[in-house]
Amino acid sequence: MPSISFKEIIPPQPSTQRNFTTHLSYDPATNAIAYPCGKSAFVRCLDDEVKETPAVVQFTGHGSSVVTTVKFSPIQGSQYICSGDESGKVIVWGWNFDKENNHVEVNVKSEFQVLAGPISDISWDFEGRRLCVVGEGRDNFGVFISWDSGNSLGEISGHSQRINACHLKQSRPMRSMTVGDDGSVVFYQGPPFKFAASDRVHHKQGSFVRDVEFSPGSGEFVVTVGSDRKISCFDGKTGKFVKYIEDDQEPVQGGIFALSWLDPQKFATVGADAAIRVWDVTTSKCVQKWTLDKEQLANQQVGVVATGNGKIISLSLDGTLNFYELGNDKVSKTISGHNKGITALAVNPLISGSYDGRIVEWSSASMHKDHSNLIVSLDNNKSQEYSSISWDDTLKVNGVTRHEFKSQPKVASVNNDGFAAVITNDDELLIIQSFTGEVIKNIKLKSPGSAVSLSQNFVAVGLEETNVVQVFKLSDMEVSFELKTPLRAKPSYISISPSEIYIAAGDVMGKILLYDLEARDVKTSRWAFHTSKINAISWKPADNGANADESEEDLVATGSLDTNIFIYSVKRPMKIIKTLNAHKDGVNNLLWETPSSLISAGADACIKKWKVDLE
Repeated sequence: MPSISFKEIIPPQPSTQRNFTTHLSYDPATNAIAYPCGKSAFVRCLDDEVKETPAVVQFTGHGSSVVTTVKFSPIQGSQYICSGDESGKVIVWGWNFDKENNHVEVNVKSEFQVLAGPISDISWDFEGRRLCVVGEGRDNFGVFISWDSGNSLGEISGHSQRINACHLKQSRPMRSMTVGDDGSVVFYQGPPFKFAASDRVHHKQGSFVRDVEFSPGSGEFVVTVGSDRKISCFDGKTGKFVKYIEDDQEPVQGGIFALSWLDPQKFATVGADAAIRVWDVTTSKCVQKWTLDKEQLANQQVGVVATGNGKIISLSLDGTLNFYELGNDKVSKTISGHNKGITALAVNPLISGSYDGRIVEWSSASMHKDHSNLIVSLDNNKSQEYSSISWDDTLKVNGVTRHEFKSQPKVASVNNDGFAAVITNDDELLIIQSFTGEVIKNIKLKSPGSAVSLSQNFVAVGLEETNVVQVFKLSDMEVSFELKTPLRAKPSYISISPSEIYIAAGDVMGKILLYDLEARDVKTSRWAFHTSKINAISWKPADNGANADESEEDLVATGSLDTNIFIYSVKRPMKIIKTLNAHKDGVNNLLWETPSSLISAGADACIKKWKVDLE
């Protein structure tokens, strides 16, 4: 049976927010980190050679709510994870990995509505039975619950504003501590957990206390950090203040966002001064420091997790993961990518752009912040160069501006000859040389255009007021004609076939009309299986790489806001190959990489590779 099967996923980076901590979690059993991005929770294996565990697990069970925190269970091998979202819901879930078919099955174990506002942090107890969940709310700012039943295991009190972080001591006697925007540090004894002590003195009044963690093992110490640049150390059993951790030779020059213990003696902190520091709790000395360029806002460090053996992963505000190792003065490696929805894609080599203006070249794993707004299109037909068009009204080549548009470009299409067709908000249709920015042709459309496709000899434009497809001859833009049958709704994507025999035009309702360009009328209207806006249409390339002709052109891959990918057939219009729920919140881009593989990108900031079996 013909099929589309999942092959590989390039996951997004963790979500970040200025002036807020992003809590990372690490599991030594699978050597993986867990983090939130958009409406999904992700588990990302750090091993280059993945064998018994999946490289990436994506959990989309939070529906329309943005995921705010993800934490591994401390019980190694359990593969249980708890994630919380902006609606105040927590979900405990796990996964099974079918290694032979490269398939991950996610199973929800329990879910509870615990707060009336966003969850900011979650902590498991060392037995993997109890959870502390904190955040914002109306009546309370946190709960202690049993993960399987949701039964209350105590009460969180002592805070008057949002709680930013919590931690349960990972040994007996059980203790817990929470910290919040009101500058207070609250200590609990249990279970059941009860208020034991509160400290509002050792962080400056008006400051935000952002993170807290007990030392591993016996939990002798518990350390808190905040926007006041203070590192406060408390007794792990009594909650009494012990001392400040400060080094006169190494003053902290910015608010601290997060901390993580490497071992019972040393812990790492990260902050707004773009520095990662390792401290010795006994001597209060900074034993190692790494610094990024603090003049760059993107280099603020908003998350950190220790992974054992003196290794640390820190998170930059732009979503970059930085890997460090004690004794090594330089960063071991970095992982960059997207953490916003991907809006433009090109393959061979793979390059992608997102709605925050970020462009990633995956062949060199390099990230560029070339634009300040959504990337409309990318052109990588020239070796060592890429051209990008953005809503910031510019066309840039490798980040250098080559053309400034008079009004915002709405949609664009590139061909294999280094040209781009662009429709602007002024209803102008421009033909531009992609790598020089030179305008070759410029005409005024008779009505606003909502979709465009450029081939070697033609430009097809979808007109949003009449739903008609207008076709221009590239050699003489004054020559044009309209296809006889309009679409049933506003055109959203158009694609001219490589042989220029057909035009496939999709609308915002999910319907696709296949036109015969010579007859100028509909060849089939049966491509109607999508239920929402068509975002991508891609013709299968010829197997031998030669120019296609009518006998070869058959399969068309389509992606939609309905999250699904379909492959339609010109010769058998009612036969489809499909994969459902390909991307959370919709497929934005879809291209054939080879005649037997597809690459898709979506609103979930993921890039996925698919194997197409036509046998």
